Amino acid sequence: MPRSDIGVYGLGVMGESIALNLARNGYKVSVFNRTPEKTRKFISERGAARGIEGYYDLSEFIRSINKPRKVIIFVKAGAPVDEVISLLKSLLDKGDVIIDCGNSHFKDSDRRYIDLTMRGIHFLGVGVSGGEEGALKGPSIMVGGSIDGYLLVGEILEKISAKFDGTPCVAYFGTGGAGHFVKTVHNGIEYSIMQAIAEAYHFLSTVYGLRSEIIGDLFAEFNKGELSSFLIEAAANVLKFRDEETGSPLVDLILDEAEQKGTGLWTSQAAIELGVPAPSIEEAVTSRLISTRRRLYSSLGILKDSPYAAMSEAQMDIEIVRDTLKLCFIASYIQGLDILHEGSTALKYGLNVADAAKVWRAGCIIRSRIIQEIYTILKDKESFVNPISKILNYYSDDINSRLPSMIKYLQLAFNYKVPVPVTSSIINYLYSVTSRRLPANLIQALRDYFGAHMFKRIDKEGVFHSTWGRIISD
Repeated sequence: MPRSDIGVYGLGVMGESIALNLARNGYKVSVFNRTPEKTRKFISERGAARGIEGYYDLSEFIRSINKPRKVIIFVKAGAPVDEVISLLKSLLDKGDVIIDCGNSHFKDSDRRYIDLTMRGIHFLGVGVSGGEEGALKGPSIMVGGSIDGYLLVGEILEKISAKFDGTPCVAYFGTGGAGHFVKTVHNGIEYSIMQAIAEAYHFLSTVYGLRSEIIGDLFAEFNKGELSSFLIEAAANVLKFRDEETGSPLVDLILDEAEQKGTGLWTSQAAIELGVPAPSIEEAVTSRLISTRRRLYSSLGILKDSPYAAMSEAQMDIEIVRDTLKLCFIASYIQGLDILHEGSTALKYGLNVADAAKVWRAGCIIRSRIIQEIYTILKDKESFVNPISKILNYYSDDINSRLPSMIKYLQLAFNYKVPVPVTSSIINYLYSVTSRRLPANLIQALRDYFGAHMFKRIDKEGVFHSTWGRIISD
């Protein structure tokens, strides 16, 4: 006899947290995991007390859910998702809903949407941001796939989502993989901002000679103002946390090699395929790659250490760090939203960029005061022509007034041999996108010189080729 409103397949950290969130919001929940031991442990330790029912047979799990059945999947992206869907679709009926809440590639979600739609099963590819705490207390939710499927589960998703001023941080972005596309770009922005913060930490510790805990205090102060954000707050907390065993800041004991799961790379690939410049996201991905290979190069001792001693307190200018970080936040959001804007048309999702900013205001990893401002800029759909131009125009005074600080920051970083790849890419990005003229004319001339690739002129219409004074014969 069916008795659950929804099922959750996969009891990793996120699956458990979503199941508990659903139960807390009044829903009857069935759960299933590939390994029965995991299900038993969850039910005995956390689930049973909240009325969650565990199942050890997949058919019984499916039968326990009220029709039209709604099944959330939380498993590792890629082949495991396909394997679970293959198992589920043989047990589900037409009109049931499969909701993939993992970090799936949006092109995989496009494919799954087509396959399941042909079988009469609604498929939703759903991006969920907020980590374990967000999944438990209210994440940001980015939905793509079947609109009819969304109408069946939209109310549930709104209830369990984060709220900003009472508004659920949930939006439907379009068919196929639209939701996972938005989540992928969210993660790319996250990469860029995290790397910019890490570079500021490196700058403050090397150039100013500050200890981790002091930098944590500075970031906590930053978080009280215009840089208020989850990532600045998290960095402050991490930098001030002491290891129980040694009494030292734990961050100082962590190996300086940053891993990645691939969503930053996916964002970079999407940007390149769509023809959108996203240099800070690409540099953030590259920085993680370098961190895992640095010991192959650093042992060579090619570059000498900086000859400069850490600056005295009287010489320190904290404002240049604050100003630089604000520009890094702004440019990271602009690059990500530019990818969404271009992808909306190229991928035929028809998504609204303003909705991305809207659902990112709470619950997610990149929530901040700045993204709240950006939503305010973009929500006027009547003048919604080029969102990137609108954001740049809004922040033009900010950019111009803070660029001198960023230049000073970069000069000091270079003098002290502190690598700042994301920060330096952002100033070059801002210079480039606002420049009246770029040297691409020479590149196009060279392409024509050796490859006859043609060029356009600024003084007349048409496409041209020149021999460049050469006589080319057989």
